[in-house]
Amino acid sequence: MPNACPSSGESQALPAVTPRGRHAHRERELVALVHSARAGDSDAWTRLVRRYDRMLRHIARSYRLAPAEVDDVLQTTWLNLFEAIDQIRDPTAIGAWLATATRRAALRRIQSHVREQLTDDPQLGSCPDDDQPDAILLALERRAVLTDAIAKLPDRHRDLVTVLLTQPTLEYREVAALLSMPTGSIGPIRARSLARLARDAQLRALSEPCVVRQ
Repeated sequence: MPNACPSSGESQALPAVTPRGRHAHRERELVALVHSARAGDSDAWTRLVRRYDRMLRHIARSYRLAPAEVDDVLQTTWLNLFEAIDQIRDPTAIGAWLATATRRAALRRIQSHVREQLTDDPQLGSCPDDDQPDAILLALERRAVLTDAIAKLPDRHRDLVTVLLTQPTLEYREVAALLSMPTGSIGPIRARSLARLARDAQLRALSEPCVVRQ
């Protein structure tokens, strides 16, 4: 009858931990962490921040924001999670949720500068004597109307137009990486966005030539 026990010269092999097993363990750990955060465990929140801070900062920095703006974006993201954590059905998807929230917060931060960064566009009815108070008010009005028109675009269109306006030196592949969209879709979405803006009644009204008062 064979000896079931290993001899003294043999070592008993331990079962290997498969990548799938490690992944399942990390998922269980994350689910428990999210549940603890939902219950108000401050230590769980600290661990969540430590777990995702580096990834979220990388995302925010990719939008070429200043360091202080990156901090503001991350603060907004974590506040949004604090308010919405009970609504996240799948705790294992919290990383993707945070990444999306960070991208949206970064885009909103960029959009907040649109009025300041847009230059006067002759197609929007530039007038002479731009240093006069009337001309300054008109320029501000044009920028406000354009900003409102962009805000009415569908989400993907609005995000794309905002990035193209505020970061015009980016190549399409960089824009695609920022917005998580295929490079080939940027051109068609840009064209449709411009077509929508061209149909905006308020923008069309501003594109009429200025009347010079005698």
